[in-house]
Amino acid sequence: MKWLLVAALTAGLASPAVAADAPAAKPPVKAPEPAAFKWTSCYVGVQGGGSWGKSEHTARAGDASGPTITGTFNLTGGVAGGAFGCDFQIEKTVLGFENDASWTNKHGSAQDLPPFNGAGLSSTRERWIDMFRGRVGYALDQFLIYGTAGIAFAGTEVTVSNPAAQVTDSKTRTGLAAGLGGEWAAWTDTWGAVSFKLEYVHADFGSKRYVDPAVPIGAFTAITRDVRLTDDIVRAGINVRFNWDDKPIVTKF
Repeated sequence: MKWLLVAALTAGLASPAVAADAPAAKPPVKAPEPAAFKWTSCYVGVQGGGSWGKSEHTARAGDASGPTITGTFNLTGGVAGGAFGCDFQIEKTVLGFENDASWTNKHGSAQDLPPFNGAGLSSTRERWIDMFRGRVGYALDQFLIYGTAGIAFAGTEVTVSNPAAQVTDSKTRTGLAAGLGGEWAAWTDTWGAVSFKLEYVHADFGSKRYVDPAVPIGAFTAITRDVRLTDDIVRAGINVRFNWDDKPIVTKF
């Protein structure tokens, strides 16, 4: 009996020592917070939408500008094409450039006004538009809000017609473009992202001379004119972005 009591006391004294020597339980490991998406990348994409604008034909005689031939009239049409660009993100600021080229069928026409021959019809048409623009944006993780501005080029035609015949003059126009838009990186991976954008761009091509010199077409004369042209474009697009940052981000969903 005495030996049993001694053994019990010895076991009780040894238990705290054994517990003290046991390794402490490790604290639970917290999963790292997902990293924010980075817009640093180059991309290619397609886009399309609607194009609206205004034009006016004004008579020209030498260096003197005469009365309006048509007044201001509206142009409408569709626009579709592709784009290439690159962005670089610094904290929340995104800087980049984009070049886009699009086919368009935007056109409009108006009857000539007195004192010009009312049988005449004057029209303005765009065949294509190409813009090279800078972009400055603010990143909200996978959303980007941006402004854009740059230079625009357009292939245009001016046609003057009467019931018997017509004359067409084609010229390439150069102007300024500016607008704003938003983009959403809908799907991302280590190689890059797929993003969707919606933007508005206004282009002003100023005034350019057409039908110089004047061209007789039967009893009617297509006179020399200065033609103003502006564009307002609303379009949606999809871009495939290729990551070139040092630390690619993965935020699949």
